[in-house]
Amino acid sequence: MTALVEQFANFARQGNYDEKRELILRAAASLFVERGIHGTSLNEIAQRFNISKPALYHYARSKDDIIAQILDGAATTYHELLAANQQRGGTGREQLVQTIRDYGEQLNTEIGRCIATIPPSTLSGDTYERYRKTHRILLNGIADIVDQGIRDGSLGPCKPKVVVLALLSALNSTIHWHRDSGPLTRVQATDEILGYFLDGIAA
Repeated sequence: MTALVEQFANFARQGNYDEKRELILRAAASLFVERGIHGTSLNEIAQRFNISKPALYHYARSKDDIIAQILDGAATTYHELLAANQQRGGTGREQLVQTIRDYGEQLNTEIGRCIATIPPSTLSGDTYERYRKTHRILLNGIADIVDQGIRDGSLGPCKPKVVVLALLSALNSTIHWHRDSGPLTRVQATDEILGYFLDGIAA
């Protein structure tokens, strides 16, 4: 959090809107994970960056707006992640491994942790629909990869969406138990979970 605030302070008072907005979203995401959406106020976010609440409105009108912007950014990230792995080619199994590793890296960011821990029931109607849309991009995209693996023989028969839902749930749970100071790195934790699933669905 301190690093985000320092980066923000290093920018000139005017300009760099996109960069400043990104820092504010990341800091807000971190606070939402730590204290919950309802336990975090706009005043607190503004105070972290030493700006007024009206100045914060220049970047986000409300906490709901912050979540909506976070989700929109994540949707773009997921599209890019899936497209990049499709361009690499390979079997469905190979694409699944790389996609899950990339997703594991996303979970190690403020934004990734926030999205994985947001209680959907706390979101407003429009923001909830954004949440569902963002989730479907990832779910459907990875399910298509599993389906490709079934067709090319690199993965055994299974119900793709059920497998992906279970896999994503297992990965998201690492936010609660994984520690950088622990015996496993983030990559190793992701590979361990992925390995358990592949042992069950590999041809």
